Amino acid sequence: MGDLIINIATSQSDRQACFRLRHLVFVEEQGVPVELELDEFDDTRAIHFLGKVDGEAVAASRVVVFGDSAKIQRVVVHHSCRGRKFGKLLMLKMMDYVRTQNLAAEISLDAQTYAIAFYQALGFEPRGEEFDDAGIPHIHMVQPA
Repeated sequence: MGDLIINIATSQSDRQACFRLRHLVFVEEQGVPVELELDEFDDTRAIHFLGKVDGEAVAASRVVVFGDSAKIQRVVVHHSCRGRKFGKLLMLKMMDYVRTQNLAAEISLDAQTYAIAFYQALGFEPRGEEFDDAGIPHIHMVQPA
């Protein structure tokens, strides 16, 4: 299996690959209601990232800018590729993009609570109280851009 190649998903086919991966992970694996997975930002304000190995889509995420915060959302890695640091590579690519494009003063995300340590290792700090999103406990996390 080759290396992970991450690009911004600009074509309709790459964006559809992002949505298929998100559906697989969030809806099929985690039980998120399908009507909550896609939203109005997917076709308007979101910057989608797609990671491929040997031409196959295996990782996806998006960034949406809200005021002074670039919010990382919908981070997924196909189950067959977990444990290979693809999530970390995807996060680093998005964080670098936010910084080089000067998109916002801070980078934020809402982490599923089981993944707090993963995001802390990338420099994110928890803010506020735990909350429920689609039946899954989350915590808001931020870092300077």
